[in-house]
Amino acid sequence: MPRTYSNLLIVDKASRAQLLAGVEQGDPGPLRITPTAHCTDVSLGSVVSDKAVAWFRKWAIEGDTAALRTNSLSVIAKLPGQENADLVVQVLENDPKVRRLIVGSEISRLTQLDWQIALQGADDPTTIPEPRKLALKLAKGAINPKGTEARWACTYLLTRMVSVLGR
Repeated sequence: MPRTYSNLLIVDKASRAQLLAGVEQGDPGPLRITPTAHCTDVSLGSVVSDKAVAWFRKWAIEGDTAALRTNSLSVIAKLPGQENADLVVQVLENDPKVRRLIVGSEISRLTQLDWQIALQGADDPTTIPEPRKLALKLAKGAINPKGTEARWACTYLLTRMVSVLGR
């Protein structure tokens, strides 16, 4: 299988507890520079405290790196509630760096394409190989109740691929 992105942050129970303890103190640790794996976002979101949620919400908007904003947004996107969903949409619509990383990540996750090709697809979705095959997965992802950012990214990509789907 082709490599999609190397060096993703993956946590076990102990490292998750350590990471969240830092987050609760306002220290994002490796979240500042290391992209998280989807399973890490789900794991963090499943046990996150209200104090940590407040930091993740703040960092999703004001984080000093695109990685921190993206990682924080991905955790928030796994949480229930309209307020969290609204924040995810707000950031994706207004932060082009986060949008590029989230959309590229969704392309990579669904297609297993190399990370650079996935980012190119985020920049111009009409360049994605086998667009009809991806569109079927995107349509399914657009209605998946788990993960606001994935639903948003799937919808975003589908609307930008319309011109190549009839081919």
